[in-house]
Amino acid sequence: MPKIVDPEQRRRHIVAAVFRVIARDGAAHASLRSIAAEAELATGSVRHYCGSRQEIREMALEELTRGFEARFRGHLEDLEAVRAGTLSRRNLLTRMLEEFLPLDRARRDEAAVWLEFSVAARTDEEFAPYVARLRRGMHEVIERVLAGAARSGVLRDGIDEDVEADRLAALLDGLTLRCLEAGGLSTDRARVALGRHLDQLLRPGAD
Repeated sequence: MPKIVDPEQRRRHIVAAVFRVIARDGAAHASLRSIAAEAELATGSVRHYCGSRQEIREMALEELTRGFEARFRGHLEDLEAVRAGTLSRRNLLTRMLEEFLPLDRARRDEAAVWLEFSVAARTDEEFAPYVARLRRGMHEVIERVLAGAARSGVLRDGIDEDVEADRLAALLDGLTLRCLEAGGLSTDRARVALGRHLDQLLRPGAD
């Protein structure tokens, strides 16, 4: 009997291959042939399940959004730990903001893909709406993190949340870029830099 293939599972397998190709070789090299080779599938199979090269790139951007949103939702469970007193608010804020940084292989590949697409969006109008939407979503998360800190009383007095959201976004972008550079910033130093910035935003001894 022919093997039954789950179309959604196959599409996710192909998108994972797209991430690996782009993270390793750049968006310009993410052709149907290279994606098929990475996924160990025939080119026709990739086209059948995912469509054109443009549709595959759009799927990759959608997967970036889903991946981040899933990890961020996972931190909602941490709120119970904060209420129970087993996790400090500062640690929760740190965990949420660290989701933007390439601190492990999965997030490093995501960050590389995001960077490639961001660069491509400057000259390719087809990328621009997807990149803009993802950028807005990331900024909204940062705004929510700061608003939560303000409500819980751990944010310093006089903090302009709008300005600080922009500063945090710029810091996270810069740390991500430095981490992705060959011989660049280590994950430990990225964490320290983020922690020092939080020292400026949070009350001394904030828990």
